[in-house]
Amino acid sequence: MNGPERSGRATHGGSGRFWLQCRVCGRSREAGSLRYRCADCGGELVVRYAAASGGWQDPARRGVWRYRDRLPLHDPANIVSLGEGATPLVELTGAVSGIASVQVKCEHLNPTGSFKDRIASVALSIVRERGLAGCVGTSSGNGGAAAAAYASRAGVPAALFALADTAAPKLRQIRALGARVHLVDGLGHDAAATDSAATTIAAIAADRGLMPLLTGGRFSPEAMEGATTIAYEIAEDAPATTVVYAPVGGGGLLSAIGRGFTAGGLIANGARPRVVGVQPAGCPTLRPALAGDLTGLRGPCTTTVSGLQVAVLFDGVGAVDAVRESGGHLTEVTDEEILDAQRILARRHGILVEPAGATAFAGLLADAAAGRLDPSDRAVIVATGAGYKDAGALARLAGDDPVPRITADQITAAMDILR
Repeated sequence: MNGPERSGRATHGGSGRFWLQCRVCGRSREAGSLRYRCADCGGELVVRYAAASGGWQDPARRGVWRYRDRLPLHDPANIVSLGEGATPLVELTGAVSGIASVQVKCEHLNPTGSFKDRIASVALSIVRERGLAGCVGTSSGNGGAAAAAYASRAGVPAALFALADTAAPKLRQIRALGARVHLVDGLGHDAAATDSAATTIAAIAADRGLMPLLTGGRFSPEAMEGATTIAYEIAEDAPATTVVYAPVGGGGLLSAIGRGFTAGGLIANGARPRVVGVQPAGCPTLRPALAGDLTGLRGPCTTTVSGLQVAVLFDGVGAVDAVRESGGHLTEVTDEEILDAQRILARRHGILVEPAGATAFAGLLADAAAGRLDPSDRAVIVATGAGYKDAGALARLAGDDPVPRITADQITAAMDILR
C-alpha cells in the first residue's frame, strides 16, 4: 500500500484553542468525537493548535503539563497526573568516541517506569474532562501499566488487550493497578491480527464512550500529544542537540517526537534535530514504510524485544514524516546489539533499562561504528522503559550464579573483591 498523498489544502472548520485536522485532505473538525478518521476522505487526523498569545511554558508547572497550551485539554482542573515528565538528561561520558556529546533522556524514571505515562496522563485527563466511561487499549505491557495507573487515579475502569507473550512483570503491574487484561493470540506478531484487533477496539471504544489508548496517531491522536512533550523538554534543556535517537515499535513515539520538534518558538538556535528511528531487525516495519508500504510485516516478527514487537505501524505516516522532514534516517539493529547496549548502560553508566529502553543507544553505537555521525553531533537517546519491566532480560544481565552466603566473621575476607 502506498502512503497517502497530501493535498496541502487546509480548511479550519474547528474553533477554540485546538482542533483535529486530516493529514490527507486538510479538512478540520472540532475535538470531541472519538472517531479518529476524517469524515470526508477517511484520512488520519492530527491535533492542531491556535497560535499562542504568549509563551508555551507554564512557569508554575513542571513536567508534561508545563506545556498545557500545546495539549488537547481545555480546563487544567481536569488534569490527571502522577508527576510524569521532567525526566533528566544524563551525560554518558566517553560512551561514544568521535562526537561532541551523548545524553540519555531518562524516560524510564516516569511513575510507572516508561514514557507511556505522558500519553496516559493526557488520555485520562480527556476522559475526566469529557465525562467518558473509561479507557481501553492494546499493550505489550508498558502502555497497559500506564493506562491502569492513570485510570485508577482518575477513578474510572481500564481494559487492556495484551500480547500473548507479554513479560510477566508487566502483566503483574497492570493487574496490581486494577485493570482488566486479556491476552490476544497474534497481537503484535501478525500484521493482520494486530491491525484487526486495534481497529475493532477503536470502533467499540467510540461506540461506548471509552477513550482509545492504542499508542499511535492512527487510533489515538489526542492522547499521543502527551509524547510530544519529550521533544519540548529536550528543546528546553538541551537546545544544542543535533540528533535524537528513539526506538520504533508502532511508530507513535517517533512520530510524536518529530511533531514536537516542528513546533516553533522552543528551539533556541532555530535548528531542528535530526530524528533517527531505531528498530529491531526482527520487526522491520519502518523500512518498507519509508518506501511507501504501510501494510506491515509480510513474515513473522522474530525480535524478542518486549515492547517493540509490533507487526504493523500504528503511526506510520507520522513516523515517516518525523524521519524525512528532519533529515534523519532509520537504523536497524539485532537483538544481540540491543542486549549489548543494555549491558553497557547498566555496567558502565549505572542506567538500568529494559532492552526496548536500550534500543536507541544500540542504534547510536551502530551509527558511530558505521561513520554516520559528525564530530560536532550532540546526541540524545531516549531510554523508554525501566529495567525491572523484563525479568528475562534482567536475569540474563545479572547472571544465574547463586549469591554467596557468608557469616559475619567472613566479611573482611569478602571485602577483597574491592581491591
